[in-house]
Amino acid sequence: MVSVFLKNDNIKVKAGVGKTMRQIATASGASMEFGCRVGDCATCIAKIEFGMQLLNQKTEKEIKVLKMLGGDVSGLRLMCQSHIRCEEGEIVVSYIF
Repeated sequence: MVSVFLKNDNIKVKAGVGKTMRQIATASGASMEFGCRVGDCATCIAKIEFGMQLLNQKTEKEIKVLKMLGGDVSGLRLMCQSHIRCEEGEIVVSYIF
């Protein structure tokens, strides 16, 4: 299991491979708002402060949405498009909006 720390809400939970960061945030009662839930609206942008390597590669849709922000988006992910791909480790997340 991976330990996920949702910094804005001071919530730490365990999650398994395949769970999206959106699923984890929703199940834990986090305050993050979600719009479309499919990667089109960009309401779920978050900064992965630690543990990016534990997540899947950015999807094409995600890359397109993040590029619209401009600047350095290397540490940013859409919570609805990122999912855990490793068995163990720690991820630290801060919500942008």
